[in-house]
Amino acid sequence: MSDTFSAKELTVDPSTFTGDFAWLYAYWAERAGHGGLPAWADIRLIEFPATILPWLVIMDVVDDARRFVFRYWGTERTNLQRVDMTGKSVKELKIPGLAPAMLHQNECAVAARAPILFLNNFVAPSGLTVRYQALRLPLTDGGGDVDKILALSRFIDDAATVRRRAEEGPTPV
Repeated sequence: MSDTFSAKELTVDPSTFTGDFAWLYAYWAERAGHGGLPAWADIRLIEFPATILPWLVIMDVVDDARRFVFRYWGTERTNLQRVDMTGKSVKELKIPGLAPAMLHQNECAVAARAPILFLNNFVAPSGLTVRYQALRLPLTDGGGDVDKILALSRFIDDAATVRRRAEEGPTPV
């Protein structure tokens, strides 16, 4: 695999989701009601399983050049990428190709006003080859506009390494 980022959109089929994807999608869908989107005010991170939080990101949709800003950046993402992106724009991601891919995927979630799923590949600064599915779930501001995106990753390759690192807890950066 090269050191660049690659991505492929997948069909969202909640019946195939397992584990944390199944939990997060069900949580999101329960708060969405009939065909709508959940409001950020209805999301309670304290209710999330501990397995989700280290791999979760929450991005604010902003009306300036930053476009998407990380409100929450899970600890295992810091371990993997060797940077805490909390408060920073998606555009500041340093892995080659990651920023434009994440911008595109977030734009897809905003435009669709629905969950999206991508298969992503890259080599992290930690040296870990990463192949994962990214589920992105849009949230509203309560007035109808998409103003946040929840994103969770499910790793495909190197799953044992990723799980071991998660069990060991954060490592100093």
